[in-house]
Amino acid sequence: MGLVAPGARAQETQPFEQTPPREDEPAEAAPPATTPQYRPAPSDRDARRLFQRFAEDAAIIPGGWVEGLFSFEHFDSGAERAFLEGLFAFQVGEANEAGLRLGFEWLNADASDLDGNGLADIDVYFKHRFAGPSPCAIGGLLKLPTAKEDEGLGTGKADFELFGACRANLDAVSFTANAGARYNGDPDPPFPESEVSLLAGAGAIFPVGREISIVIEGTWESERLDGVGNDSRLTIGLQGVAARPGFGFRGALALPLTDAAPDYQILVGAVYLY
Repeated sequence: MGLVAPGARAQETQPFEQTPPREDEPAEAAPPATTPQYRPAPSDRDARRLFQRFAEDAAIIPGGWVEGLFSFEHFDSGAERAFLEGLFAFQVGEANEAGLRLGFEWLNADASDLDGNGLADIDVYFKHRFAGPSPCAIGGLLKLPTAKEDEGLGTGKADFELFGACRANLDAVSFTANAGARYNGDPDPPFPESEVSLLAGAGAIFPVGREISIVIEGTWESERLDGVGNDSRLTIGLQGVAARPGFGFRGALALPLTDAAPDYQILVGAVYLY
């Protein structure tokens, strides 16, 4: 007689044995679906810019920036000044940016000889950014005296500025800082003598989604002309620009931190990125 494995034999000799009922174990609940958090790329951060210190920033625009910008300022003396300008910036190589600002200016002041309109001064700038996780840049800005000095639109003299700037791009915010010095050409009377002005600024840019940014920017500059006073402002704005190619908008309100600054400044811009 052949031998049979005990286990198999036992199974054959107990045909009516029933397995005790088991309680079904509850299925593990699937983790709730989460929307992945959007984290802007470095090139995306470079398209999120400051309002007052657009040039004096460590950002390098990826491609090009074309903006039509309107600025309105109201002073405590009752004087009002408005600019309608074109702001152009473009990338030069991997780590450089060049740009210019030009347009028209309107001035409405109490003094009849400081009241007029015409071409505004032209600003031309160039900057180079050094590589690194928290990039820094150095650059220069030249003001070309195209505004009419006899109507108070400009001083009639060229100015030159040197600046440095740094950025720290974190997940939720980009911090900016800048500082520089500006040689202001000495104007003819009745303007007061010019001074070499110092400037400093800092800001925070909060990305909100793929295109919207909240911008908070503080700026300070010592007096350009003797007796005029220091100009310090707090600017709070909203920017809907990031994706390229495409259109966007910018808008901001600047409030005075010193007596020489305007009572308020309104900035509105339409931007095209390429």
